[in-house]
Amino acid sequence: MPRSLSCRLLVPLVVCAAAAVARAQDQQLGARAKAMGGSYTAFQDDPVLVWLNPGGIATQPAQGSIVYQTYTAYPVHQDPGAGPTDPPVFSTKGDTVLADPEFIPSYLGFVIPVGPPEASMAVGICYARPYLLSFALHELSGPGETAFDPRFGVEQSLSRFRVAFAKDFAFGGPRADGWLTHLSVGVAADLGLERWHFQDPDRGDKSGTSTALGFGAGLLLGIYDNPDAVTVNAGAAYQSPVRFDFAIDPAVFPAFDMPEQLNAGVTVYLHGGVPLRLTADVQFLGWGSTAEDPIFAGYRSFRNAVNFSFGAEYRLDVGDGVVLFPRAGYRRFQAPWQDADDLPATGRFKLVLDTKGSEFNIATFGLGVSWVTESKKLRSVDLGGDVGGDSYNVALGYTHEF
Repeated sequence: MPRSLSCRLLVPLVVCAAAAVARAQDQQLGARAKAMGGSYTAFQDDPVLVWLNPGGIATQPAQGSIVYQTYTAYPVHQDPGAGPTDPPVFSTKGDTVLADPEFIPSYLGFVIPVGPPEASMAVGICYARPYLLSFALHELSGPGETAFDPRFGVEQSLSRFRVAFAKDFAFGGPRADGWLTHLSVGVAADLGLERWHFQDPDRGDKSGTSTALGFGAGLLLGIYDNPDAVTVNAGAAYQSPVRFDFAIDPAVFPAFDMPEQLNAGVTVYLHGGVPLRLTADVQFLGWGSTAEDPIFAGYRSFRNAVNFSFGAEYRLDVGDGVVLFPRAGYRRFQAPWQDADDLPATGRFKLVLDTKGSEFNIATFGLGVSWVTESKKLRSVDLGGDVGGDSYNVALGYTHEF
């Protein structure tokens, strides 16, 4: 790709991301996944799959990816009253934040093929931070309370370091087409890391970190392949929960484990005159077992969540080896609370949030640009965003083939 053309394409993407990143929210990890509604389990060509579905890395080339994105927080906002003698007005609406420190990406991962090419094996390593929790809280003193003061706050970063291995098994030879062409299997070992900070105006702030082990696994099945017409893949992935040994007592102070996650999806590739990729996914998140139950009767606990997503990606060749990928999607997102007017509690603390609801219809969109270098290596930049949640969100990613 000519240098002048690459600069003209990259600069607008970076500028747009810098302008949007301060007001965005995130619910999915990866710019490409976000643009397609989070429907990504049955892909096989992106290094982010080290986290999303380790089975999808088996046939990838040596490449790496870095992603920056934002997270939704619910801090306390204090506004002056209507009159000079009126008390201040507090709100806890959704805000967009970058994780601290900002230079650490949300995702950094690499795929390394091992063995001869016909072996179809790869090792993946990554750092992934899918969750940054930030809530305003009220301290309960007993059952039946109806007025809640958001004087407390908790922020918790949940991330994993992962090492994965994947192997692809071809049915009928490496270039076979037709039904049931191949199966890729991936497994992963994780070191989970949590960083916790509790804001207490009476007894002083508290902070801590802890680690624990986890694992993941994924499958990618080639259901049907006709290079002149259509390719259909199905995928499934599981991420284990991570149960942290907290330095504090989570029955006294609010703290969350990392939830288990189960994804399943289908990808349809249309070849020929309409180079379109269509995806559909369902996702289960086990938030119900990540926090302590309320110590007082009559308050709700956190619930598990089930999300549905659909996405589309169109391939548009613009010349000079440059390809554009317009993307769009839809996500039915379920929050870990059942009722926006009766939020859950953990231990002796109850969430106090100005949320729009408990389920959200989220529209997603994005654009990718890829090019091939003189040494025949692929490069790509991806931008994804969504609207319809408690705030906007955005993600920016770069992929580099070695």
